[in-house]
Amino acid sequence: MPLPLGLGGIVIPTARVAPTNAAGTLQFKDGVTNLGGPVSVHGGIAVGPISVLAKGQHQLTAVFTPTQPTNFKPSTSNTLTFTF
Repeated sequence: MPLPLGLGGIVIPTARVAPTNAAGTLQFKDGVTNLGGPVSVHGGIAVGPISVLAKGQHQLTAVFTPTQPTNFKPSTSNTLTFTF
């Protein structure tokens, strides 16, 4: 959601993890910058913190870290690029 006067925007990052029983955390990122701290995955879905991003281009990703690395592999989402 863009902020008034071209000041940037507000994002609420969400991601799905497959399979839905994969337990762990997701770290949402804007480039190399963390958006808050890691959030838990519940039923294959994670919702990140509400973040205010500056005006300009952003590249969001989600990095999954499993709690049981012998059962599930860590992974990084595709990059979502957008501009406020």
